[in-house]
Amino acid sequence: MVDSASLVQVLREERDLLLVYKPPGIETCSEFGEADLTGAVRRLRPDPEPCPAHRLDRNTSGVQLYARGPAMLARLTQLFRERRVEKSYLGLCLGVPWNREGRLNRRLSEWEGGRRPVRVVKGTGREKGLTAETLYTLLLATPPGGEFTASLLRFHPRQGRTHQVRVHAAAFGHPLLGDDQYGDRPANRWAAAELGLRRQALHAEALAFPWEGGRVEVVSFLPPDLQTAVARLFPGASYPPPSLFPGPGGGAEGREG
Repeated sequence: MVDSASLVQVLREERDLLLVYKPPGIETCSEFGEADLTGAVRRLRPDPEPCPAHRLDRNTSGVQLYARGPAMLARLTQLFRERRVEKSYLGLCLGVPWNREGRLNRRLSEWEGGRRPVRVVKGTGREKGLTAETLYTLLLATPPGGEFTASLLRFHPRQGRTHQVRVHAAAFGHPLLGDDQYGDRPANRWAAAELGLRRQALHAEALAFPWEGGRVEVVSFLPPDLQTAVARLFPGASYPPPSLFPGPGGGAEGREG
């Protein structure tokens, strides 16, 4: 059994909702009976029972939102469907984009479960795919001409399609380091050996949504493995805190990251 008290780090708690830090390497909700974050959260806060309002991937770290009770789950689900939940991700990516800011519009296939990849859907045939838009900002970059080039990007997915950030990053030529499903495996081996990076370098750094006439804004700390990787790739550099957020928010029900 997972030690709930040591695993669950509460970022913000209200009467009907809970925002916690999800560490990498554990499922939000396991479908195979293994220990997961939701089980640990429920043992720590059993009444009313928390339910995840969205789901981060196993190897994505960051802010995970829980509803406490079915009425609040329905309310948060509606906010996601209306794209009123704003999300910010940090990603360590291979290479450096030409533009400091950009918009990625690539329609995506439905996720079929398990290790089956999500694909970029081209054309207007029978499979038109799901609308997916992600904004990105370049925060840090390695010097040009080096043996290995990488960048730290901030992503704002407008929807919340399964693997949206991972697939979009790969599709525009800058896959996440450590992502063996969508990324560059030789680069990932280098990142493991030189940076100690053994998972996809994706962190859900912030979440914001309207709440009780105001607004909830929660920012998660960068986990140690990504702190180490950033320090080694960009010595002495610092990146700006999250800007919550660029323009109208984006969010949709589903599994993210």
